[in-house]
Amino acid sequence: MKGIPMGPAAEHDHSLAYDTYVSQNVSPVLWDGTLLSRLKTPRHDLTKRSRPFPVQRNFFYVSAVQESARWLREAVVPPEAEYERLLREDVGGFVSWVYPDATARQIRALTDWHHWSVWMDDRMDRKAAIEASLDACTVLESVGTAELSLFEDFFRRMRMLGMSERCAERFVQTMRMYGASSRKEVKARDGMDHFTSLAAYIGNRRESAAMPVYHTVADWVSRADLSDEILQHPLVAKLENCSSDYALLYNDAGSFIKETLAGRSEGTFVRMLSEAEGLSAQEALYEVADMAAAAADDLEATSDLIDDCGLPTDQRERIHRYAGALRQFAGGVNHWSNHTCRYLVGQSLVGTAATSRAGDVHGLREPAA
Repeated sequence: MKGIPMGPAAEHDHSLAYDTYVSQNVSPVLWDGTLLSRLKTPRHDLTKRSRPFPVQRNFFYVSAVQESARWLREAVVPPEAEYERLLREDVGGFVSWVYPDATARQIRALTDWHHWSVWMDDRMDRKAAIEASLDACTVLESVGTAELSLFEDFFRRMRMLGMSERCAERFVQTMRMYGASSRKEVKARDGMDHFTSLAAYIGNRRESAAMPVYHTVADWVSRADLSDEILQHPLVAKLENCSSDYALLYNDAGSFIKETLAGRSEGTFVRMLSEAEGLSAQEALYEVADMAAAAADDLEATSDLIDDCGLPTDQRERIHRYAGALRQFAGGVNHWSNHTCRYLVGQSLVGTAATSRAGDVHGLREPAA
């Protein structure tokens, strides 16, 4: 089928990276006087660590992407340019990297979910009228309470594939959290609100990046079947925060240049960190990438504490399974991010360490209350 990536994640294609996300009226000079064209996007490879993070694509991804591409065209009916871009960026195929152990029917439903979710995310995030962005937030906030045929389509299939009632309730709840936290981000982007601190930004971003939703799916796919009591355990909360922080920080570093071209330097973590710590834009980019590596370090270190956490054997086994799924998720995020053309607009890339040189030197990643 035309436009469907069949290899690994869609490779960097700078000639196709420009789309409606990019404004034609953005100054190439940043707040610190740096030319945007001189910035380099930091990249690292989690498979190069002494204990590599696992990377494997789901065996059933080819048919899942093909069938979901038809579903996207016929059910969602996005404009043709958006349809082609979503396929080119492999946004549906993202789930095949982060959930390699999903069954054929699970990965099919998850590919539809991710196509729809990223389509909604683009409506919230791209440079458009504030009303359109907030309307998209409202759609996500109303999941489970309003009639949303597209959501019910794939969610019904997920429940039929063995998703427990508790997990299904958590999926709906976290989708609403995703919409509400994205509303805060949209308002900050457009000067209607602001974050009081860098830590507050990270706390909100853990939800606006949809990480609690991804974690719920990881619980389902890995068959960890965590109880509410286990989910509230401090060790599990830290595992989730480390996983969240890796994904959101690596994304914030990788997408910064494209967001700036879209007129969105305000409200980005890179700019907030630069101004708060007196760093240049390039130094802040490196620092954010290093904070992501620190989150990967912490995810690994926290996983090593499971056997000594004092919980019964059966609960520790479930947490081990969940921690393994979160490590798979981080490895998949890293690989997909390094290969998709979604955030690239022709900028230079520079390699950085896959382990942190200094950790979270700014102390910004304390678990949210």
